[in-house]
Amino acid sequence: MAFLFTTHDRSPRFQAALDEKRIGELTNRSFADFSGATIKDRKCSIIIGSSRRRERDLAVAAENEILKPLFPHPSRVLRGRPTGVRYLLLCGIVTRPVWLLFFALLLLASNGQASNSQASNSHASNDHPEGAWIAALGSSPASTPEGRTTDDLQSGIDQAVPDSLPYQLSIESLPNPLLERSIIETSMLERLRESAPVGAFGLISRANSDIDRIDQVLRSFGYYDALISIRIDGRDLSDPGLLPQLKQRQPATSVTVDLRIDPGPLYRIDRVQLEGQVPPAAHAAFTLEPGEPATAPEVLAAGIAVLDALQEDGFPLARVPAPTVIVNHWTRTMAVTYQIDPGERLPLGEIEIIGLERLREGYVRRRLGLMPGEPFSPNRLEAARRALIASDALASARLTPATKPDASGRLPLRLEVVERPLRVLRLAGAYSSDEGGSISVSWSHRNLFGGAERLTLGGEISQLSAGSIGDINDFARASLRIPDLWRRDLDLQLELGAVSERLDAYDRDALTASALFEQRVSERLSLGAGIGVEHARIVQDGPAQDFRLLSLPITAGWDSSDDPLDPRRGLRLAAQLTPTPWVQGDDGDNFVRTRLVGATYLDLSERTADSESQTDGATPKLLGRRVLALRLAIGRILGANSSAIPPDWRFYAGGGGSVRGYPYQSIGPRTANGSPAGGDALFEGSLELRQRIGARWGIATFVDIGDVSADGFRGFGNLAAGVGLGARFHTPIGPIRVDLASPLTEAEGDASVQLYIGIGQAF
Repeated sequence: MAFLFTTHDRSPRFQAALDEKRIGELTNRSFADFSGATIKDRKCSIIIGSSRRRERDLAVAAENEILKPLFPHPSRVLRGRPTGVRYLLLCGIVTRPVWLLFFALLLLASNGQASNSQASNSHASNDHPEGAWIAALGSSPASTPEGRTTDDLQSGIDQAVPDSLPYQLSIESLPNPLLERSIIETSMLERLRESAPVGAFGLISRANSDIDRIDQVLRSFGYYDALISIRIDGRDLSDPGLLPQLKQRQPATSVTVDLRIDPGPLYRIDRVQLEGQVPPAAHAAFTLEPGEPATAPEVLAAGIAVLDALQEDGFPLARVPAPTVIVNHWTRTMAVTYQIDPGERLPLGEIEIIGLERLREGYVRRRLGLMPGEPFSPNRLEAARRALIASDALASARLTPATKPDASGRLPLRLEVVERPLRVLRLAGAYSSDEGGSISVSWSHRNLFGGAERLTLGGEISQLSAGSIGDINDFARASLRIPDLWRRDLDLQLELGAVSERLDAYDRDALTASALFEQRVSERLSLGAGIGVEHARIVQDGPAQDFRLLSLPITAGWDSSDDPLDPRRGLRLAAQLTPTPWVQGDDGDNFVRTRLVGATYLDLSERTADSESQTDGATPKLLGRRVLALRLAIGRILGANSSAIPPDWRFYAGGGGSVRGYPYQSIGPRTANGSPAGGDALFEGSLELRQRIGARWGIATFVDIGDVSADGFRGFGNLAAGVGLGARFHTPIGPIRVDLASPLTEAEGDASVQLYIGIGQAF
């Protein structure tokens, strides 16, 4: 059903042709946004009244239909408003029959020349492809006499024209930056300007096809009454002299293509309606309100929100078809009606698992945590899928609901999994001018006993001394992680380690063992508690000391960052409380070691055109091109004097992971012979600005501060500060980092510049 109204007095023949053309457009008009989201049911859109461009286009279409039997060259009736003699001729034939005899005599006199011209055009079509398609200029810009589109024929036309015609596109600025950018990205004139040169006819055809593309973009932004004008070399596309003028130009001479757009008024939502059996949750999710801009993304998003709410409410087979949209050009408004079909509320059924090779099915089902009979919830299913992937034994997992219930009235699920390779070997390296180079290697088995148990054997060799060769530091470690030990998300981490290191602060040879239980409370929060033992021999400014130590670490972690190696937004917190109820050594006392580290990442990227033009209050999209990273670390040891604490348990500052620009462990108190002594209080802070340059490269500027004291916090009077500049090369495994840093207060004998090379950001 369509309502057709006219605003001008026209003859019956003219009005009949106009109505026939308008009805054809009404039944084929789609409501789409520029990104491809389209309401599929094209007959659901109804147009009331006439827009400016519609009146113009329909008048020309009706004029063409009337003039076809009168003129031998319908291709010469080009797109545009009836002007001059053409308009007088139209009025005379249609509305004033008394002039018919007079104009018939004039036409008889010109028939001979017209027939010759038609034969010439037919001959030209055999020699030149543009002659065959010249009629397309008089009809829809996207159609050809053979029923194909000009886009399909564009490449053939361009290849057939030996001399390409370079051009420059000038687009009049629009008040909406996002609209302007979308038009530029949609325009074939702009996208193919350098990559696909065209000849004279190809340029005209490309410009004609752009009109409908741009009109679709404007409609998706709520502008249903736009006027689009494209002029080439100062002439309108409907100018019959445009093609000869372009063919006469020198091939290397650039022409100017001017695109002018009058978007007209912004149409707004006038009425919204949900029909059918709509549960309260779906009603609450439908936020489209009268008065909002009639933009396609918002209208379509409203339907998606209703569908999501229905499914989350336990209606897995709910249907929300494309809305019925009525555009009223008189009131500049749009009415939207959604027909809702919620279907039945269905619980979960049996889960079919496909793709298991070495993983036990019982582990997978326990890891999913889904039980038959529980309410259907897409969010619950996605959370279960992510939890299953987090085990690291699976490369992918796909959880798909069935399209119909089973015999018991439940909805079956299908889980398809792909397992990762069992074994993985990792190599890593780093270098800093104060610590030297280091190489680490690790070998892991991802599924040792069939329940995603992970065994890791690793070792590291590093040269941490400042000498030319120095002493070699060795570290070896073996760990076994058992997931979901007694309950879901409760893991047990067992670890054995051996270390031999020669540092400026102390020399240490030690054996360590620990067992830690970790409970993942949520996707971001984890808690841990365990026990650890250490047997170490340490030399610091005197004879060797033997220590035996029992610790009870308690940990808590929060991580909402978006990337482990290159975070761009989010927050990280790590807290550790480690009582040591038993310390056996020459001067050892019981103590409690506490440490809190926090880091936050702020995306300072400039708002894109998308976010600048948003009017719906949505969160703007940020690109992560400019990130401000802040880090703060505080540590305190209670219950013992600094000298009674084993040297390897004290706090130290300085180096690549602490205060860059200062040698490793060099900040803080000194022993009698000038070596770092460590302390019982720690304060560190870092501020780093990271800026991406191009697709791969980036730079960073940073300031680090820190202090270590032996008798508690002493204020900020003795803070050490380092500043520096770094380069980043971003790879799929994380950014490769190169930093140069200088201390603001140099100590005697320390280098004025320190170099750090590694993988991943500094924090």
